[in-house]
Amino acid sequence: MKSLKLFFTGILSIALFSIVGCSKEEMGNEEINTANAHIAPQDLPNNGAKAKTYTVNFGELNGSGVSGMAELVLDGANLTVRISASGLEPGAHAQHIHGFVEDKRNSKCPPESADTDGNGLISVAEGAPFYGGILLSLTPFPEADENGDLEYEMTFEDVTKDLTPLQNKAIVLHGMDGMPFLPVACGQIKAAQGAN
Repeated sequence: MKSLKLFFTGILSIALFSIVGCSKEEMGNEEINTANAHIAPQDLPNNGAKAKTYTVNFGELNGSGVSGMAELVLDGANLTVRISASGLEPGAHAQHIHGFVEDKRNSKCPPESADTDGNGLISVAEGAPFYGGILLSLTPFPEADENGDLEYEMTFEDVTKDLTPLQNKAIVLHGMDGMPFLPVACGQIKAAQGAN
C-alpha cells in the first residue's frame, strides 16, 4: 500500500510539472544559456565588462585663458568623449588626442620653454615633442559660442590599439588669433579616481 501511494505521488508530481513547467521557448533559452557555460565570460561577445572612465583637466597654452575638463569612457572598443571648455574665441576649434605610438612614453603638456624660436608662442611643431602626434581627431570639430564656451560629445567606434591604454595620452585644443592650429589648451588623460 505504501509503495502504491508513492507511485501515485510520483505520477501526480510529473503531471503538475508538465502543467506548470517550462514552455518550449523557455527550455530553448535554457539550452542556449548552458551551451556557453564552458566559455569564459570575457570571451563571450558583448560581455558586460565595466567601462573605464578617464578625466582631463585642461590648462591654458599660449596665454589663451582657456580652461575646462573632459571625460572619456572606454567601453570595449567604443570611446565616448565629452569636453567642456571656456575662454575660447568664438568659432570652430580643432581638437585631438595626442600620444606616442613607438615608445609608448607619456604625453606631457609643453612648458613655456618649448617656445624654441622665441616668438612667444608654442607652435604645433614645438608642442609635438611633449605630447606626441595625433592619434585621434575629435571630429566634427565643435564651435565655441559667442561667450567662448564649448560643449562636445561624440562616441567613436572600433578605436585602434594605438590609442590604448588611454592613460597618459593628452588632449589638445587649438585655435586663436586667426591661427587655427595654434595650441590653446592641453590636458593629460588620467584614470578617473576609483575607476578600475
